[in-house]
Formats: sequence, structure tokens, C-alpha cells
Amino acid sequence: MLTAFFGFLALVLTVGGVFCVAEARSYTDEQRARAPRLWRAYAASGAVCCLVGVGSVAWLASGGTLWPVSGVASLAAALPCFVQAWFHRTATIDRSPLAERLAEVVAQNLNFPEATRQA
Repeated sequence: MLTAFFGFLALVLTVGGVFCVAEARSYTDEQRARAPRLWRAYAASGAVCCLVGVGSVAWLASGGTLWPVSGVASLAAALPCFVQAWFHRTATIDRSPLAERLAEVVAQNLNFPEATRQA
């Protein structure tokens, strides 16, 4: 049961790593220039998550023990969160550009724009 759980966690970590790298690319050049090393560290932490996820799946599929995967995957999953928080604090960014776009789309959809256009 734990093997299936950590296998699923490794798959989520892989997808999350790809998402993290994609989100890191969504920052503007001006935002990147405020803290270039931290921005690179954030993008690299996403790549690390992806590699750890793929490696964990391969490790579990080849019959490796569960406990190394649990420790490494847990640490790798926390890494982008801490690096992004540090990047945002240093570069004085409130939210990521991806979160801004998502908030705009949700606000447009939930505020019933059709009703306001007809008025």
C-alpha cells in the first residue's frame, strides 16, 4: 500500500516539477532581473523535482526499497516552495504571473461577465 502511495507521490512530483519550470518561465524579465540567482534556483528546483520524481518511479518499479524514496521525495517536494518564497520576498513580488492570470480568469468567469455586458 505504501509503495503505491509513494509511486503516486513520485508521479505527482514529476508533474509538479514540470509545472514549476513552466511557471518559472512566466516571470517577466524585470522580475527575473531583481533576483536572477533565486529565479534560476527556482527553475532548477522544479527540474530537481521532475528528476527526483522520475528517478523514484524507476527506483520503485525496479524493486528498490521504499524508505529512500520517501525521504528524498519529501525533501524535493518542499524545495520549490521555499525557493519561490525566498525569490518573492527578495524580488518584492506579491504573486506569480501565473497566479495573477488564473485569478483574472476566475474573476471573469465567476463575476458573470455576460450579465454586465448587457446592462
